[in-house]
Amino acid sequence: MKYAPVLLAILFIASGCDRPAAQNNAPDPPPPVTITTAPVTRADVVEIVSIFGAVHLRQEAYLGSQFDGRLDDFSLLPGDRVRKGERIGTIVPPAREALFQVIDEMPLSARSNLKKQIRNIPLISALDGVVLEVMRHTGGVVRKGEQIVHLGDLSALDIRGDLPVRYLPAIQKTGKISISFVNYPHAPLALPLQAISGQVNEDNQTAMIRLKLNNREGKFRPGMLVELSFVGEHHSDALVIPREALLEKEGLYTVFVLNGGTVEKRAVTPGIMQDKQIEILAGVSENERVVSEKAYSLEEGMAVRVK
Repeated sequence: MKYAPVLLAILFIASGCDRPAAQNNAPDPPPPVTITTAPVTRADVVEIVSIFGAVHLRQEAYLGSQFDGRLDDFSLLPGDRVRKGERIGTIVPPAREALFQVIDEMPLSARSNLKKQIRNIPLISALDGVVLEVMRHTGGVVRKGEQIVHLGDLSALDIRGDLPVRYLPAIQKTGKISISFVNYPHAPLALPLQAISGQVNEDNQTAMIRLKLNNREGKFRPGMLVELSFVGEHHSDALVIPREALLEKEGLYTVFVLNGGTVEKRAVTPGIMQDKQIEILAGVSENERVVSEKAYSLEEGMAVRVK
């Protein structure tokens, strides 16, 4: 029995060795994310301002009747050509209609005078152009002021666009504006600025600009959409980053900057934005490195490894 305490001690030690070691509940840190970076460099940047506009008629006319009556001798259809001063129809006044109902009962001596006093009213074309729309047809009754036909001169058209007022100084310095047609296979044109509206749209702070579009060959039509582009500001030796490095959310711009083995999310102020690079006015310094691919998948302080 004198060996019993020693045996108990050995059993206790043996049972203690069979217990699992205390586990560490802290999760293993995630592996570093592989990233691609690019340096913040300096370059000359040129702003290309682009707005959308449309082709409009420069000269048009809506012909209507100045009197109540019946439209007669009118046979125009959309696409027909007309000449300025050409008689394209006749308005027969109600009094002349009534005259022809009773003229056979009148003495011959009175008929001629009455016909001279109650005449048909000619409908005269106000311009050289084409018929764009026909609202009334021959034989129909028209009221005073009612529109009958819409005419337009297609030989010279306007291109109009709404320009943000902040670009007014720049567009006045530019030589010609590049015009590209949307969904129409035509080479871009370079046209001079013709006019700037004297009024500003208070709702969106824009002013209408106008360019003249020569259309003697009839290639263009009112309603065509165009993109107007011109050179704006030019900044020399500006800080730039790749366009892919810039993130935007709800009007706020950020980049991820490499900071040792992690990334730092930093707010920046962009300037001129080009297709491949962005000017940065504040937020980064020259030679810092920014994440240039898939930066949207990163978070502040995330461990990274540069590819």
